[in-house]
Amino acid sequence: MVQQDPPGGDEAKLLPELFWTADKASLDGQRETLRWYRGLIAMLVIAALIGSFPGPDKRGAFDTTPLYSVAAFLIAGYFWSRLRRSNPQGRWYEARAAAESVKTLAWKYTVRARPFDGEAESADVDRGYLLQVEDVLRAFEDPEIVPPGTVPEITPEMRRMRAGSLTARRTLYLRTRVEGQRTWYRARAEACETQGVSWGLGIAAMIIIGAAAAIAQATGALQVHVFGASSAAAAAIIAWTQLKQLRPLAAAYQLAARELENVGNQLSDLDLKAPDAEARWARLAAEAEDAVSREHTTWRARRAFPR
Repeated sequence: MVQQDPPGGDEAKLLPELFWTADKASLDGQRETLRWYRGLIAMLVIAALIGSFPGPDKRGAFDTTPLYSVAAFLIAGYFWSRLRRSNPQGRWYEARAAAESVKTLAWKYTVRARPFDGEAESADVDRGYLLQVEDVLRAFEDPEIVPPGTVPEITPEMRRMRAGSLTARRTLYLRTRVEGQRTWYRARAEACETQGVSWGLGIAAMIIIGAAAAIAQATGALQVHVFGASSAAAAAIIAWTQLKQLRPLAAAYQLAARELENVGNQLSDLDLKAPDAEARWARLAAEAEDAVSREHTTWRARRAFPR
């Protein structure tokens, strides 16, 4: 999963501290994960590249080249062990799920979406919101994600926006949440598609180079075992694209963008003067948040680093 861009403007002012804590933990976990994976993949490719060079011309001469490959493998093993021990990928996924869960609850409370619909000031609604945030705290017990002593909160900006009229809440929600999130999803889907195509061309290029090098070596025109290094490079690209989940993410983002567009149109067409306007608003706004959060529910299922 790619990272979410940091919220800005009105959204940044209303989100509680718990969101920012989990968001930072997710970004830190992502950076650490990608750093160790880059090093691991690079060292394996370097080991294969070193092994492609021919040995010494003289018989019996000591060949030091394989020692460099051994060193590259040892470094790769170190990177692998760091990924296994600290599991930053799990922290990345867990923290992102926590952050987005808190953000969804905050928006539902702010715009009076189900299950937090009703009067602007309601002790029962406040209690229900805080209980659901406490459920998030219990679900994510890692101290690196949710520090001990963290408590749920309702920010002053959440209360202020919640007290606004339906017109004000709809304007805020459509502009800041629905349209902002839909634009982000579309942009990320296009970026993932573009990266997927680029990496796919890289794999094809490595396959062609490897096949050509194998033929050249078979005919005696080439002494370097390039096909081995090109195969390793192709495998590295495949591993990297699988880590980034480019195509699945592109499909998920496109689906979320379409769902948000449909719900956004319904919210825009809502007759605010109708007797049941608030009830319909609460239902449609909750559906919009469900569309946003659906993509994030897959995070925890993919959280653990394979052991």
